Amino acid sequence: MEIVDALRREFPIDEQRIYVAGNSMEGAGVWNLLANRPNFFAAAVISCGGESSDDGTGSVATPLWDFHGDSDEVVPVSSARDRIAARRKAGGYPIYTEYAGADHDGTTKLAFTEPAVPSWVFSQRRR
Repeated sequence: MEIVDALRREFPIDEQRIYVAGNSMEGAGVWNLLANRPNFFAAAVISCGGESSDDGTGSVATPLWDFHGDSDEVVPVSSARDRIAARRKAGGYPIYTEYAGADHDGTTKLAFTEPAVPSWVFSQRRR
């Protein structure tokens, strides 16, 4: 975040369009960033977000699209299901895509090549 903050000071970055994405442990990092930098990001995309103490309710208004495979043996799909349920209960409206039969690596390939992701991400603005 120090690098992002430095770049924001140095370049004319649209503060309303800063996005974050991560896979596996980086996905856990995204959950952590949402919890610790509330309302900073315009949108978040997570694929197979690793397990962490973050329950999914951080920055609940930030648009989020979470992907997970139901055959993931690295990160249990229950972690995604639980975070999404908690986010919805807290008043958020996350998009959740669960791929039947997809493992950890398969989900990554599917999620970050999902045709709708770029247009969805770039249509988001922090309000």
